Amino acid sequence: MFKQIIVPVDIEEPSFSDKAIELALRELDSGGCIHLMTVIPGFNSPLVASYFKKSAVEKAHEAVEKQLQALAQEKLPPEVDRTLSVHQGNPAERIIKHVKRCNADLIIMTAHHRGKVDHVLLGSNSSRVVERAGCSVLVLRP
Repeated sequence: MFKQIIVPVDIEEPSFSDKAIELALRELDSGGCIHLMTVIPGFNSPLVASYFKKSAVEKAHEAVEKQLQALAQEKLPPEVDRTLSVHQGNPAERIIKHVKRCNADLIIMTAHHRGKVDHVLLGSNSSRVVERAGCSVLVLRP
């Protein structure tokens, strides 16, 4: 059983994380916390930021927060302690930073593997997280 479980969610495909959330609920120790998180593109990058007004970025961030809240309300029982967070930037890097911030002892995430190119380039976020997380990582195949 685990006390602090991170479940990264792709807010564009929320049902993709259903199995990860189900497993997190099963593996969560009494008094533990599930940390649902999602990562949106890095609007803080100077190149990206030059194309968007600050108000548009804030609006996007708020919209994603609402989607994450709705997902948590639908998928997590009310008695389960949870945190919800929206991050900007590279998904693997943000997940790894969040592990340190919340002292996570498990990450449960689903691998996307949309094609052979992802596999050949080793560009998948899940493989980077496994390599650098510093805690146990459970990667689910779609």
